[in-house]
Amino acid sequence: MKKEIKLQNSGKMLIINTASTAEVKYLKNVLLEEVKKYPIGLKLLGSTESVFDKQVDFTSVFDFIKNVLISVDISETAENAIFECLKHCVYDRTHKITLDLFDEIEEAREDYYEIIFACIEENLKPFIKSLVSMWKIQAEKLGKSQLLSMILNQLT
Repeated sequence: MKKEIKLQNSGKMLIINTASTAEVKYLKNVLLEEVKKYPIGLKLLGSTESVFDKQVDFTSVFDFIKNVLISVDISETAENAIFECLKHCVYDRTHKITLDLFDEIEEAREDYYEIIFACIEENLKPFIKSLVSMWKIQAEKLGKSQLLSMILNQLT
């Protein structure tokens, strides 16, 4: 799959060519390892008896997102996995994307994070789509489960 994106800061074109399945799985695994380090721990607020009537404290969600983003950004393993996928991509229609690109063309630094996020999104999208469709099938089966119905009734 090939996707062309006009980058916001420089106006240059980014061509995303998907990486091999092995490279994308490595990227996915590295990112999930970073996510796994930080529990999300939602807090329910309020004194109502029903779980569904309580308010949710999202402070821990914001901390989770911040911690995961920083952790991925400073991880050499994550950087290596991302650049393994980026080696298939092209900046400004002529330049292969390596870490050296950002020294050779300093203007490209303005596009660094947009390039990274576009690469991650384009490479992981098919796997996420597969996961979501599988989840829908499983959730439908769970919805018919008597045990799940009993548990949900106990929570309310």
